[in-house]
Amino acid sequence: MRALSTFDLEEILEILELDLGRKDMVVLGALLKAQKEPSDYVDFETLREQLAKDEGSRKGKDSLIYRSLSNLERDGFLEIDKSEHTHGYNSSIARMEEALKRILGEKRKSLEKDLETIDSDIGAISKMDSDTLAYRLVNLVTGKKREDQTVFAQGWDNIIRLHNEKVGKGLKKGDVVRATLQWYTQTEFSDPKRLKQTLSVIQQGAEFRILDHDRTERELRNNIREFTTMLIGLGNVGYRIFPREDKTYQFMARNKEGLVLFVSEQPLSATWIPRTVNPELVDTAIEGFDRDYEKGIDLLEYED
Repeated sequence: MRALSTFDLEEILEILELDLGRKDMVVLGALLKAQKEPSDYVDFETLREQLAKDEGSRKGKDSLIYRSLSNLERDGFLEIDKSEHTHGYNSSIARMEEALKRILGEKRKSLEKDLETIDSDIGAISKMDSDTLAYRLVNLVTGKKREDQTVFAQGWDNIIRLHNEKVGKGLKKGDVVRATLQWYTQTEFSDPKRLKQTLSVIQQGAEFRILDHDRTERELRNNIREFTTMLIGLGNVGYRIFPREDKTYQFMARNKEGLVLFVSEQPLSATWIPRTVNPELVDTAIEGFDRDYEKGIDLLEYED
């Protein structure tokens, strides 16, 4: 095991909030000096004499020393023998090791929780571009609503951000999400992280209608059948298959507000088209989806 340098030790003590100049640590140091043997219990008078040597006139009032002793006992750095009228105080490397082990564990858990929060914050920031943020800020301070515009995205990550912003954000019970599957790829969609994100969105309570045209979806369907069956079991997800050879709109949509319309597979590209910009396209795509979905066969009943 690598020995800790002075710098390492000071850094770790700072992380653990164990300031060597703090009164509690000064009292602990005096106790250890006053003990002739590790098993010795030191009475208060002896401890106070040692503090007088270490700090001179700055040793502090007895009430402050007692408070530090109480804190040190609470944190596990010392033991108090209360069997006699005059209490005895003892500490040792073994006792300090146990105390530090507990403190290190608690600090590690605290830092891991902070890291989760930081990761969440980074995720939220990564989904928001400065343009969108600026307009939203203007909306908030002026009370005005910006007219929705088309937005182009290329690549999986950018498309997912577009989906989160235009379709997934603020989903609630009563909303209807429509999604075709031909644009998905096996590698991307079956990734455990992606599946977890998908489950999180679906659990918000909206109704999800998934349409499979049985063109290039068969391999994907087989690879995620177990996961999809689990989603259907949630009660708010429908997966229907309606085979067709001709091409049709590939999109994701929430209600009839607009479409995240896929315009290219290589490279994977999509455009957000709000209904206010092109109502005829949005209505045509959704009406076609609903006709195919109505005629479709449930996944659990479909035979490949």
